[in-house]
Amino acid sequence: MIYVVDVNHMSFAFVAGSEGHASEIAGSPGFVQALDRFFLNRQGARDWNRRPRAATVQELALFNDMSSEFAETTADVLVARVG
Repeated sequence: MIYVVDVNHMSFAFVAGSEGHASEIAGSPGFVQALDRFFLNRQGARDWNRRPRAATVQELALFNDMSSEFAETTADVLVARVG
């Protein structure tokens, strides 16, 4: 299933097997560091809802389009900005 976290009025989607797994990914140090680096030049990730939610139909379509274009078979996690 595709899950989304909302950060600074942007939405980031990723794949997880369950809501619990999505929460683990969203709270993991690597995930947090990656988003912090993304926002480094944007005053940091201050407004971050770390609780993942299920992707909307539109977010799912955007994620699927991006993942088919950019995902590598060796990648552990693909995170795509969908909103």
